[in-house]
Amino acid sequence: MIMTGTTESTSGGFGGQWTIEKLDILERYLDAYTTALKNQPFKLVYIDAFAGTGGISIRSADDDAQSFIDGSAKLAIEIDAKPFDKLIFVEKDTRRYNRLATLRSENPNRDITTINSDANSFLSSLQEDWRIWRGVLFLDPFATEVEWGTIEKIANLNALDTWILFPISAITRMLPRSKNPDDISDAWANRLTRIFGDESWRGLYRASPQQSLFGDESYQRDPGTEGISSIYRVKLRSLFGTRVMETSRTLMNSKNSPLFEFVFCAGHPSGAAIAKRIAKHILDAMG
Repeated sequence: MIMTGTTESTSGGFGGQWTIEKLDILERYLDAYTTALKNQPFKLVYIDAFAGTGGISIRSADDDAQSFIDGSAKLAIEIDAKPFDKLIFVEKDTRRYNRLATLRSENPNRDITTINSDANSFLSSLQEDWRIWRGVLFLDPFATEVEWGTIEKIANLNALDTWILFPISAITRMLPRSKNPDDISDAWANRLTRIFGDESWRGLYRASPQQSLFGDESYQRDPGTEGISSIYRVKLRSLFGTRVMETSRTLMNSKNSPLFEFVFCAGHPSGAAIAKRIAKHILDAMG
């Protein structure tokens, strides 16, 4: 259950209604997941790759009211249908990590590992005996930190059901306003390529049927955010195949503008149909 806390998060930022929505989806899935595997022989692991502090500050739309809720790490600890055998919380920022690490002492009977590391580096070197382990991975970056190489690693494990918070708003801000894909800094072009794994993001642009007044080639760009999500989904299907759930959830800010696309990819192929059915049922039930 998402509970209001009494101590301020030290994450340095604030969430909104969209934060509550994503955590509600995650909590429902973790509860259903552990229930479904309750009588299976697998050991279960939950990995939170951008765990923050364990608590989140929530502001109302007018910024006058503020509350504090349990973050994803605490929600995972509280799942009790079949508690996760191991919980791994990763946080790169030292200040946030120091707060996160207190979850170990607060829950001495749980196998909790906290990692002060870059999420991509940690996940790229992740090693378990995946013949006996299954789990859920939550990729909830602060912006555009998740690299394609990390997604490739996870897909090849065939073991982790993965929820990806894909930052469509942040990516939109990185794209050139001139509608010419070449009018972008090298740093941002490289960042987009690390996110998508290649230059497929340039597919958002196409040559205009009309030349500019100066006779040079002009471009048109997909004006919305749907194209960004579509390109990423195609890339995910190249790795996960039918394990990618076609239904996803667009999370909006207080002005009803898209911030993230919440995408689900199943872990092991033999359990993909059930996992996707559970995830879809959760999204459908939320309207």
